[in-house]
Amino acid sequence: MSAAAVEQLAATKPWVRFISVMMFIGAGLMLLAAAGMVVMSVVGGTGGTLGNPAKNPLAGPMGFAMAALYVALSIIYVFPGVKLWKYASSIAMLLQTGRNGDLVAALNQQRSFWKFIGVFLIVILAVYIIAIIGLMAFAGITAFKGH
Repeated sequence: MSAAAVEQLAATKPWVRFISVMMFIGAGLMLLAAAGMVVMSVVGGTGGTLGNPAKNPLAGPMGFAMAALYVALSIIYVFPGVKLWKYASSIAMLLQTGRNGDLVAALNQQRSFWKFIGVFLIVILAVYIIAIIGLMAFAGITAFKGH
């Protein structure tokens, strides 16, 4: 293996680790936001401004639905964070040992990360297409009912 190739991987390791940590922090913040939405939903049922859905969109079921969405997003954030963490750890192992097998392991972790991102992107695009078709159908049905 080339020393220059190992040097390039070594130069990416701190950035890979940084992005991984940021994804974990983002997931934690989303969980805190979800907890806040649950509290707003529960407190929203007690009356006053918080309990008025016209003034507080998080009052009642909408707050619980948003909290569930944030929990799901936080779980999704953890997976690429873990994959990046493993990639950075594999690079660290390569730098310690210099073995070709550790280079292969690091590249395999990188491949695993990009595969996850690719599959996730395909899923998101499919959801967008379904949502667009659904909205068009809803608009068509609504327009048809108006006549």
